[in-house]
Amino acid sequence: MFIHMKPINRVAVIGAGVIGIGWATLLLTKGYKVNLYTEKKETLEKGLAKVSTYLVNLKNMGMIYGEPEDYQRNLTGTMKIDEAIQNVDFVIEAIIEDYSVKKTLFKNLDAQLPRDIVIASSTSGLLITEIQKVMIKYPERGVIAHPWNPPHLLPLVEIVPGEKTSKETLDVTKEFMEKLDRVVVVLKKEVPGFIGNRLTFALFREAVNLIDEGVATVEDIDKVVTAAIGLRWAFMGPFLTYHLGGGEGGIEYFFSKGFGYGANEWMHTLAKWDKFPYTAVKKIVEQMKEYKFIKGKSFQDLSRWRDETLIRVYKAVFGEKGNL
Repeated sequence: MFIHMKPINRVAVIGAGVIGIGWATLLLTKGYKVNLYTEKKETLEKGLAKVSTYLVNLKNMGMIYGEPEDYQRNLTGTMKIDEAIQNVDFVIEAIIEDYSVKKTLFKNLDAQLPRDIVIASSTSGLLITEIQKVMIKYPERGVIAHPWNPPHLLPLVEIVPGEKTSKETLDVTKEFMEKLDRVVVVLKKEVPGFIGNRLTFALFREAVNLIDEGVATVEDIDKVVTAAIGLRWAFMGPFLTYHLGGGEGGIEYFFSKGFGYGANEWMHTLAKWDKFPYTAVKKIVEQMKEYKFIKGKSFQDLSRWRDETLIRVYKAVFGEKGNL
């Protein structure tokens, strides 16, 4: 049976893309040592530089107290997988969303790592049960710990067990994520896309459908979300939202006599397709070129704006904690 006995001090982050460097940044700010691995030199150099930029930004926005260079001293970059997993206490995989690639990595890690090391995947929707099929030695230590982008700013982590994931693995992973000050949700049942992505794609499917039907522009749909839905959802989920929408009668009144009852009259008109229509994609791509807010702004400009805004929202919702 899988048992994790020693404390977690050093973490291997496998993958230096957007999610990997976000994980690395978060771990460093919490005092952990990090081995950051990717096989390409250029990707590694960009990743290390990005972590440095993230730390400086967090310092400037009052989210960390120490100096960025002090945190970065605990970061080791490598292009050798054997070096990346040497003397680590926990492994986070953050590579491409492809079963074949992930299986190759997990098979290798399972063969090399001691039994008491959890191997957590950052996948956004693939199933750990499928990945566990190649873990010959200790499949019970495989689990999903899905962060939200950017991982060092958004606190949610969805933990998803597979058919062979042990309770000890779940307990260790949940405890570790809570030590990182994450908001942790453990799924009772494995499902593609987990909770968050299924919810967001349900909304996104309808948004795409409204474009396809010519109901509104991409800018106006974004305004509806940010000026109404998003403001409420920043601190209330859909169930609490509609519980209050039911007035004194709460969610029961909402479903029986309130807005929920009336919605039955038009809910059948919502999008039901399961592949993005080409006509909608074409319209969206063209309309994004005319999106006023993003005109003249680089990807870096927009990313910085997003991060700064996320921190302001984070502080408003979770309080002035100072440190993510």
